[in-house]
Amino acid sequence: MADRSVSSQRRSPTAAEARALGHPTRLRIVFACREQARTNKELAELIGTTPGTIHYHLRPLVEEGFLVAEEPRPGPRGSREQPYRATGKTWEVSGTPSTAAALRRVGIEELLAADEDDILDLARVGVTLPEHELRELLERFQRLLDDAVARTQGSGQADPADVTNDSTSATIFLAVHRRPSAG
Repeated sequence: MADRSVSSQRRSPTAAEARALGHPTRLRIVFACREQARTNKELAELIGTTPGTIHYHLRPLVEEGFLVAEEPRPGPRGSREQPYRATGKTWEVSGTPSTAAALRRVGIEELLAADEDDILDLARVGVTLPEHELRELLERFQRLLDDAVARTQGSGQADPADVTNDSTSATIFLAVHRRPSAG
């Protein structure tokens, strides 16, 4: 992920953006708010932490434009709850070493936590290709991922009110890495 992104549509993050995305809890928050707006309390329950921890991590995500606050809504006993929704900005920036480490950790944890029936496909393939062919393969993967994101954003499917009965929300975690020299 660290400046190895092959998408020409992405840009390097600012230092503040990189810091905002460089923690696994912050990535979990952004992912959790992708399809619906969620409050501190909802995020804390979903992620398995405290509302105070969520509050601490929300500020940099909002300040850097990865989340946007929606209209407050009524909460229990007359309180007002502030929901947050992901903006999709994460697709505009390429990764850094800290965001790549956080993304690997979150991706692996989500995969391990998934029920067997929820895993739609899983494959591990080792290849040996000339460097230019490997770059071409990575570019093809990136185009597929960019197309999937564009379809989601363009169809309005990111809004749960627009999700049709034949739509499936899925996470794609693609990791391409060189084999360790030990084989």
